[in-house]
Amino acid sequence: MKRLNPMLNEQRRPRKPSINRKTRSDKKVDIRVPITDQDREFILWNARSRRMSMTAFCTEIIQIQIQRNQEFHPRPYEHTDFIVHVKADEELYRHIVNYSIKWSCSIREATHRILTDSIFFIKGGVHVEGVQ
Repeated sequence: MKRLNPMLNEQRRPRKPSINRKTRSDKKVDIRVPITDQDREFILWNARSRRMSMTAFCTEIIQIQIQRNQEFHPRPYEHTDFIVHVKADEELYRHIVNYSIKWSCSIREATHRILTDSIFFIKGGVHVEGVQ
C-alpha cells in the first residue's frame, strides 16, 4: 500500500542496541546544603575574595576540615531559602557517608553539620589555609 507521505512508505530499520557507557572515574556527587543568610554572606565574601565559586569554596572547606579529623559539633539543621552546593569526589563522599552513619542522619544533614561547624570554627579566629 502506497501512502501519500514518502517517509511512511519506507521500511523501518531495526534499532541499534544501545551502548552501555562507562561512568567517569572523576565523577562528583552534588550535595545541596541549606545555610543561613549570615553564613551565605561569609561564604560569598570569602569565595569572591579568593576568586572562587561558592561551590568550590564550600567543597574546599569541607575537604580541609575532614582531613584534620576534628570533631564536628551539632548545629541546628533547618531548611532555608539559601542553598550552597558541595561537589564531593569519591573519597570525600565516602567520608561524609561515614559521618552520616555515625550521626544517624542524612548525607545532606551531615554535610550541613560539617560545613556550618567549620564556618563557626573559622569565624572564631582560627585560620584555615588562607581562609579568613
